[in-house]
Amino acid sequence: MTLNHRIWRILPVLAVLLAGPPVAAHAAAPDADEIMRAHFALPEAQDMSATMYMVLRAADGTKLTRTLRIDARQTPRGTDQYTEFLSPADVRGTRFLTLARRNGADEQRLWLPDLGKVRLIAAAGKGGKFMGSDFSYYDMESRDFGDAAYRLDGEDTCTYTLDGRRAEHACWVIASTPTDPDAPYSLVKTWVSRDEPIMVRSEMFDRNGQPVKSVYVTEWKSFGQVLIPLKTLAAAADGHKTLLQMEDVRVNQGVPAATFTLQNLQR
Repeated sequence: MTLNHRIWRILPVLAVLLAGPPVAAHAAAPDADEIMRAHFALPEAQDMSATMYMVLRAADGTKLTRTLRIDARQTPRGTDQYTEFLSPADVRGTRFLTLARRNGADEQRLWLPDLGKVRLIAAAGKGGKFMGSDFSYYDMESRDFGDAAYRLDGEDTCTYTLDGRRAEHACWVIASTPTDPDAPYSLVKTWVSRDEPIMVRSEMFDRNGQPVKSVYVTEWKSFGQVLIPLKTLAAAADGHKTLLQMEDVRVNQGVPAATFTLQNLQR
């Protein structure tokens, strides 16, 4: 979901949203910090709007589809994001606001129309699932280079579609250890393409070192120099899956500042 200041960097879902231009692959293996600095240095769109379809699939094959609208904008603090559920009826009108905070955890608030009030997402609760999906509130926060310690964990191949062309790419595998004591993960392994320093796969492990989920960004589209992830799949260890599909994407078309306010959240 992305879709915050580089959600799309940790879960290029969400992880989501505003990436940058291709860079040449390194002739020799760089260290992990060099790879991740290149990733975080990707140019970003100033704002973005899209319709997102969230498909929840249980282990028994039961499927539920939700429709959302997402708006995001860059600020000096990072990326602000506003999400509103449009359907089905049981979640219509639910709204989620993330406000980036420099040198601190993002401020996250959820408007629940049935209760008629705003819920503040506390640090202790950010490991919880977002609206029944396989993405946590923590996954949707801003991330920067300094939020983890990195090491190179090998090389691999990964397959994704860019501008309609599906191809196999060489990737670096990076092991990231979060520095945030409230992080629900002890380790995140990430596959970073050598052709574009984008994250195309991630594996998350809980504080006991057990696998939590795998996330795959399978389709990208370029908007000028900006790369947007159109399809992201999260597969949880318990067999539940969440597919996020972006459509009607608009980049740098201008999103009103009033979108990212508490007044808009609880209107």
